Amino acid sequence: MWVSKVSELIGSSPDSFEAAAEEVLARANRTLRGITGIEVLEKKVKVDNGRIAEYRVHVRLVFDMAPEAEVHW
Repeated sequence: MWVSKVSELIGSSPDSFEAAAEEVLARANRTLRGITGIEVLEKKVKVDNGRIAEYRVHVRLVFDMAPEAEVHW
């Protein structure tokens, strides 16, 4: 039996919302395996001196947990 886990993460990029989401995925891939999807929950921008300085995304990341292992005592 497989179980999926959901984590919410926030990422940013000076370039675009897409780049911010890709940054979240790249960072998550360093420690998580079995990522099956990302849902973008919210998009925001940081404004500095009347210009967009940073794009931010709040995402829900879904990944599969390993199947139940047999315990050997």
